[in-house]
Amino acid sequence: MNLWVNRIGQLTILSVALFFFISCQEDVTTLGYKNPNSKFKVLYVDIPIESSVLLRDSLRTSNFSYSGEPNRLLVGAYQDDRFGSVSASAVTQYFPVNNAKLAASAVYDSVTLQLQFDLYHYGSTAKSPQSVSVYKLEDAIKFDNINNYFNKTTVATSELLGSKSFTIDPKDFDDFVKSSTDYDTVITVKIPLSEGFGRDLFAAAIKWRDYASPSDSLFIKYSSFIEVFKGIVIKPEVTDKAVGFNPSAANTRILLHYHTTADTTTLDLGFSGVIGFNQIVGDRSTSELAQIQQYHQPYFEDTETRYIQSGTGILTKVDFSKFYDFLDTIPNIMVNSAEFVVENVESGSLPPPSSIVLRNINPGNNRFRKFSSARPQDSVDIIRYRGFLNYDRYIPPSSPALVDNDNVYYIRGDKSTVLSYSSSKRSYSGVFTLLFQQMSLRNDDRTPLTTFVLYPGSDAASTPAFESGAKSLDRAIFPRSGIKLRIYYTKPLDVQ
Repeated sequence: MNLWVNRIGQLTILSVALFFFISCQEDVTTLGYKNPNSKFKVLYVDIPIESSVLLRDSLRTSNFSYSGEPNRLLVGAYQDDRFGSVSASAVTQYFPVNNAKLAASAVYDSVTLQLQFDLYHYGSTAKSPQSVSVYKLEDAIKFDNINNYFNKTTVATSELLGSKSFTIDPKDFDDFVKSSTDYDTVITVKIPLSEGFGRDLFAAAIKWRDYASPSDSLFIKYSSFIEVFKGIVIKPEVTDKAVGFNPSAANTRILLHYHTTADTTTLDLGFSGVIGFNQIVGDRSTSELAQIQQYHQPYFEDTETRYIQSGTGILTKVDFSKFYDFLDTIPNIMVNSAEFVVENVESGSLPPPSSIVLRNINPGNNRFRKFSSARPQDSVDIIRYRGFLNYDRYIPPSSPALVDNDNVYYIRGDKSTVLSYSSSKRSYSGVFTLLFQQMSLRNDDRTPLTTFVLYPGSDAASTPAFESGAKSLDRAIFPRSGIKLRIYYTKPLDVQ
């Protein structure tokens, strides 16, 4: 290896100006040779990033809000030694999958709820029994409120329709996901429901078959159907993990079993395209996060540990203000490279999110900063940052939103919009050179980018889409000292 390269790792660490910036004091070049041009000096600096922990007030967990969105019915609960207890219940409507009419000789037999696992699981990794219960939804949920169904939304339930115990081995799920041949394996659970519930549905289907007036078309008229058959709630009973079910799958159905003089078959009601969301409750009262009570308030500013948890609103805030402070110490600086990393992520049986996204928040109130075409400054910022500041939205027909279709600003790296997690390095990392080059240009009317949250995301290129957004419970723990911004830069020397 080049002897000059060997020496770089042994350079003396010095402080710069009034900040704890750590810089090499000798030239650094791509090829490992000293810079022959004495008018410039190439250095690097590790800029400390201030951080804290926030609780966001609401996370949208509703399904089918836009095309291409990952959808899930999340059910289960587990105890986390660090975060406390977490539970998830699925609330969903249902509707006939087609307008087919029953045969004249159709006779009702029974009703079953069939759910197809999407192979997501979180909590205990042991093979263990789980039990869930299904209840009637007391009040109808409407499409005009779909964006208002969040993790903390509460609903009333009425009649118990059925319960089921089943055993899950997480290793089987993981093996199927990783397999090149078995990744599309279908696993379902069937829950017998009450006879009266099935007979009511079957009676509505009979009325549609024997149509005599417009009121008899309830079975195929969505707006009328949900006023009578409002939906179901699937709740965990005895569980040590949360699991996901795919509401879009053909094997996720309410099955009305019946027979005719010629056959035994089913009339199917599905969960695709209707309103559904996940109610997620985190109880931190006996955990190390017990003090987190108020939304959008910074916590743990002076302690060492940082936290992220999908589905509950626990996020880590980072502040890039010291990058701008550093710029003020070096006139005419040129940023050569910028890497943002989160190191020393704790490992264990509860894996961290597969990726994180840097989403912009307002420094004054710690709420998401959203793009609006009605504000001229927003369009200015999009232009000035040359696309490396973007906002989260679905672009039809084939570009899904990054995390949520909510117009929240996020920053884009040189090669990826997310910081992917490396299990071998136990870290998240992303290269943001082009963005920080734009941030270093401070002589125009752009808004300085300072405060962000580390938000759980997904990397569709390497992980299943079901890891996305708030419809999971993945969490991460890491030290604040592990949050780093490393800048390689060139500065001019004062030479005659």
